[in-house]
Amino acid sequence: MSPIIGIRGVFFALLLATTGISQTSALASDSAKARDSAISIFEIVDRKSKIDPGSEEGQVLENVRGDIELRHISFRYPTRPDVPIFTNLSLSIPSGKVHMLCFSIP
Repeated sequence: MSPIIGIRGVFFALLLATTGISQTSALASDSAKARDSAISIFEIVDRKSKIDPGSEEGQVLENVRGDIELRHISFRYPTRPDVPIFTNLSLSIPSGKVHMLCFSIP
């Protein structure tokens, strides 16, 4: 092998290693966010419910319809408090019906 090819090979290997390291460090903050999110999700899933589903105690309702009614709802994302998502939204959804809300943020 000629010395020029050897130098080029070493240079190319160093170039690839440097590129890999720089890309890995750019993803480090995303990896930390993903890890923290996973921890949060597992804490929610693993926590003990305050309601015992096997308990026979409590009041049993005879007639439950399942209607949903929202009155005068206003909402803004905490990260964008200057952009209103809902302002004075009122919505009635009868039992057995399916509704979908679609909106875009300007």
